[in-house]
Order: sequence, then C-alpha cells, then structure tokens
Amino acid sequence: MSRWNPTFFTAFFFFLLCSLSGCHNRNQELVEDRIITFSSGDNTLQARLVIPKVHQSNDAIVLLVHGDGAMDHSAKGYFEPIITTLNEQRYATLSWSKPGVGSSDGDWLMQTMSQRAEEVRSAIRYLRQNGYPNNPVGVVGFSQASWVLAELGNEPEITFAALIGGAANWREQSKYTMWLRLIEEEKIHPDDTAVWQEIEELNELEYQLIKSGFNDYLGSDLHLHPFMAQPLEDEARFGFVRANIDSDVSLGFAQIRFPMLALFGDSDIRVDIEHSQQVFATTLGASDKLTQKVISNASHSLLKTELSMRAALYLTEDDFAPGALNTLVEWLNTHAHKAQPQRL
Repeated sequence: MSRWNPTFFTAFFFFLLCSLSGCHNRNQELVEDRIITFSSGDNTLQARLVIPKVHQSNDAIVLLVHGDGAMDHSAKGYFEPIITTLNEQRYATLSWSKPGVGSSDGDWLMQTMSQRAEEVRSAIRYLRQNGYPNNPVGVVGFSQASWVLAELGNEPEITFAALIGGAANWREQSKYTMWLRLIEEEKIHPDDTAVWQEIEELNELEYQLIKSGFNDYLGSDLHLHPFMAQPLEDEARFGFVRANIDSDVSLGFAQIRFPMLALFGDSDIRVDIEHSQQVFATTLGASDKLTQKVISNASHSLLKTELSMRAALYLTEDDFAPGALNTLVEWLNTHAHKAQPQRL
C-alpha cells in the first residue's frame, strides 16, 4: 500500500492553499505586524507586536501569556486566530517566545512563576518606552498563566486580565489529572470516591520525594505502585516542577484590583474547573471584579472537542468552541478600553 494516501494529499492541499492566500492572517493589510525584542532579567526575548492601523491611545494592548511548554510567540499557531480576532476589535497584541525558544535567550525550564511575571512587567516597560505611554494594558493568559497572574495582583500597570483554563493550585491539579488518568486506564471507577484518599497519600509521598531532590526521586520505588505514572527522567523538567510545585493563586488573587474574566471549557481534561471556579470566587471576592463562564463543548484551550483535519496544520476562529472568542471580546470591550475624553 502506498504511504501517500488521500488524507495526506488533502491536508497538504489545505496547507498550500492557506500559505498562498494568507487565510490564517487575513488582517495583514490592516495591521502593523513586527518582531521586536525586549530584555527581562538576563534574557533578551523575541516578541511579536501586532498593532491595528486604527489603534489609538485609548485602545488597549493585550499581552498573551503562555501556559506550560516550550512555546514560541505564536504558541505553535494557537495564538493566531486569537490575535486576528482581537486585532479586528482594535486591540493590539504582544506575545513572546519563552526563554530558549526561537531566538529568545535563556531556558524556560529554569524559571519560576515570579520570573515569568517579571517578563510581563518587562513587556509593559518596553511598551511604555516605545510609543505606547498611555494605552491600557492587560493580560490574556492560558492555563499555567494563572500562577503568573497571581504574582501580578498588585501591578498598577495592569488594568484587566482574562484567563483561559486557569489552574488554582499545582498539587490539586496533579491529583485531578492523576484521577482522570486512572479512569482512562480503567484502574478505578469514576464513582469510586474512596480512592481519593489513596490518591491524596500518593500525591503527598511524591511531593516529599520531589522536594528531596532528583536522585531521591528517581531512586524511590514509589512509581512501582500501580496508580503511579512513570517518573520524570528529564532532570531539567524535574527542576521546573520542583521549583513551581507549590504554585497557588490564593494570596496573589486576593490582591487583585483589576477586573478579571475566567473562561473554562466544559470538557477540560487538564484542570479541575469546579475547583478553579471555587478558589477564584473565594479569593477575588466581589462579583463586579470577577466574571466566570464555562463554554460548552470546549476543551482546555477552548477549542472544539472535535477538530477538522485541517486544524492539525493551522487554526482559525472556527476551530474555537461556539461563543468562546465572542465571550472574550465582549468582556474586553466592556473592561479594557479607556473611555474617550468628552468634548465640551
């Protein structure tokens, strides 16, 4: 049988057609799209700044803050339809490649959440010093970015924030993903609530091993337990986990004074959305400061739960669950732009 099957040729045709037509960046003539660099700590980061040509001093600039993983300034293409949607609504966007990705210096696996938060502050300083002294600036963050935002709760330059699939507590998230994995592996039944005690105990034992260091962690027989996953064998990844495993939003979110939107997909398999919603509501308090919404038929990243073959090559707005991007834009339109001065 030939390895060149019709599925491959169809996918390649879509990719070629899109590349020629620019279908995943239809706003090219309406924006100024440029690659810039800014410094944060010892690193020089490569970033992408996209400014609508109609953008004015009262229009907001949105910083796109990554979740986990080695992400470039496009988040491997995931940011593209978000940037396009925001640009159409007169929002400028700034995103950057993580340290060690693309042309950015450093190593993202050596970062703490506070260092990632300092990148946000550095990005804002760049904007203030390079032509945008008065524009409102806010954050749209993804997944792990909730812990970055928790380090920015008292940052006066941030005037709004939105989180997509935000996690509240690293260890609680680990328990949740362990529970889902055990269900998928058919080692437990979803209705077996008694198993949670064992999950708690195993999670605590692994936490203590992680805190003890890489050699103790790898040398333990804990991962021989049938409920445990394979241990982390990459020492750099282990170091990242060890440095950030105590991440929690509670203290930081209690200091937030700007309005925040939290969006979740109802089919999220990475974050316990009920736990996140409860913690966010408890820590942020006033309902006028926090808006939370669950999007139907949406994944962790608010994409549709079933995607077309073309989506493996590039994403468009149509790949997001119905209402996801509209909900984000409608909230931003209410909370992000600075009011135009009244004429006498």
